[in-house]
Amino acid sequence: MFFARFALIFSAYFLASFVDALPLKLRAAALNVATCTDPATQLVEHDCNVALLGLGGGIAGAIEFLRVNAPSTTAVSGTCRVTATAVNGGTTIDISKGRLEGHGSANGGFDNLLTACGPSPGSMVIGGGSNDGGDIEIAISAA
Repeated sequence: MFFARFALIFSAYFLASFVDALPLKLRAAALNVATCTDPATQLVEHDCNVALLGLGGGIAGAIEFLRVNAPSTTAVSGTCRVTATAVNGGTTIDISKGRLEGHGSANGGFDNLLTACGPSPGSMVIGGGSNDGGDIEIAISAA
């Protein structure tokens, strides 16, 4: 009985010491969940839409993908700044325009962020869209 208790206590101590030595990895933000950061700040929705289409040098018109060989891209129009950032291990951005915009999809997107927060500062992580299995965070802020 004494040996069993000793083994249990030693194992718990050893495991706790081992776990503390492991590097911590930050938990990924919840996918497709809007975080509204400043509802009192009202931006012009049209400005936010124009800024979205200005990402990566411009995705307006027939362009179907936002591809940026960098971890982040920002565009500004009038009152609004829109930023797309590779997160959760991604280092470059490669996401379809339709997925980035969302258009009522349950899989997140810019339209869903606007629906949740209105034209005010906030962010949302969209699953995928970055290399190395990373995701894309889309953020709206005041210009």
